[in-house]
Amino acid sequence: MTTNRKKYWPLDLKAFAIFAIAWSLFLLTVALFVDGDFMLADPLHAIVRATFFNFENERIVLLLEAGIFWVIGAGILAEQAWSVVFALIYMAQIVAGHLAFAITYLPVRFELSHVREVATQGPVLVLITLYLWIRASDLIFEAPATPARERDALGAKDRVAAHANHRTNELGAIAGSQK
Repeated sequence: MTTNRKKYWPLDLKAFAIFAIAWSLFLLTVALFVDGDFMLADPLHAIVRATFFNFENERIVLLLEAGIFWVIGAGILAEQAWSVVFALIYMAQIVAGHLAFAITYLPVRFELSHVREVATQGPVLVLITLYLWIRASDLIFEAPATPARERDALGAKDRVAAHANHRTNELGAIAGSQK
């Protein structure tokens, strides 16, 4: 018995999409409205990570990041499976980039403060990536599961049929086929 059921998109994934769109709007606001002579605060340096360029290049980077997060959020809200995979790939790339930066610049003494910032961001980024992996595997890589009540009801019906036909030794009834 196959049913054409729509896969269930969990509420926490929708909240993640809303957060991604909000982050996109924040990055867009920073890119469009922050003046180039403005000195950003240290926590924002760590988040935006584009302050080593001149401000025009930083605007381009921020606009690209805003576009990426907008696409991820809008795709998840539209319940498109590719958006979860895209978010997973993007987050894996960020984790790999942070790890490469930390390994490369760990021996450089004057970069230790930046390595420390990246190291403190690492666990959160890994948790987000693992969260996306779990959601992607639930929604994409596995067959849609039947609800527990239907599965239990089907199992109970098969057990009753198998028990009733066990006395007559009908192997087909035990296997689930009815004659």
